[in-house]
Amino acid sequence: MIWARRAIALVVSILTGSALLAGAGEAAEKVTLRIASVSGPQHHHNNALRWYAERVAKRTDGSLELKVLDGAQLGGERDYIEGMILGSIEMAQVSTGPVAGFIPEFDLFSLPYIFRNTDHFVKVINGPVGTKYFELLEKRGIKGLCWFDNGYRNVFNSKRPIRTPEDMKGLKIRVMESPIMVDTINAMGGSATPMAYGELYTALQQGVLSGAENAPGNVFNDKFFEVTKFYSLTNHFRPPGVVAVSLKVWNRLTKAHQTALQEEAKVLQPYEIDLTQMVEKDSLEKLKGKGMQINEVDFEAFQKAVKPVHDKFGAKHGADLIKQVLETR
Repeated sequence: MIWARRAIALVVSILTGSALLAGAGEAAEKVTLRIASVSGPQHHHNNALRWYAERVAKRTDGSLELKVLDGAQLGGERDYIEGMILGSIEMAQVSTGPVAGFIPEFDLFSLPYIFRNTDHFVKVINGPVGTKYFELLEKRGIKGLCWFDNGYRNVFNSKRPIRTPEDMKGLKIRVMESPIMVDTINAMGGSATPMAYGELYTALQQGVLSGAENAPGNVFNDKFFEVTKFYSLTNHFRPPGVVAVSLKVWNRLTKAHQTALQEEAKVLQPYEIDLTQMVEKDSLEKLKGKGMQINEVDFEAFQKAVKPVHDKFGAKHGADLIKQVLETR
């Protein structure tokens, strides 16, 4: 049934695209593109995407409609990436972690402590590195429109505050099913345990796991403060996301619609980054209000501990990529 729905969606996309091949002198027909997203309706990413959709609609006098399908209505992020390559999913907002399953070089963005701060993060994605990685995307049939900020991920647990790698010993910490993230938590001193996100709350509640790692907004929204007590600002991961469109779909759009998507995406990116910073700060205050203890950590000790993770990536993809990011000023 899933493949049947995808086949139908692909046919619809092809038929819609055929209508776009009309002569440049004719009035643009209305086009609707779906933007797939795994996060819930109230997540700030989707608020930003709806804001983007409104701007695109206004700029094109309503001839280009973007419909945000949130809450994983079209499957998971891997489904979105595959769908954009095939042309059966028009657009999506996906994290760079799942993209690395198709383009291994994207693991660069999952390296621990690769970004010093927000200013550094912005300079990297707006510079030669960001351009290079969008070129890699396009070679796989996906056109990147802009980057999203997911904010810093931090360790939270039910046992004790984490200040140094020694404090991580004996703690079973949930991570995404990503080898580089498993290696990172292990290098930080913990015991990484890959697990589906939907199973995490129960695992923490039952004591199967000691903790996990995530951005403060997600910790608050999913009520992990109910089953853990300590939130330590390790700031170890900051993998960005991308807003992208299937190249097959892109190539069928009118020039006016392409321009609208690109130009408004240039405005969307800083809008979303600023929004993420506000949400992160607000969520930390809310977590405090729910009784979670927030604490700082020894960054130097953690950065030293995870160096082998950088070395492993460098041996596989080239240390120059890491150097280019770290030396961005």
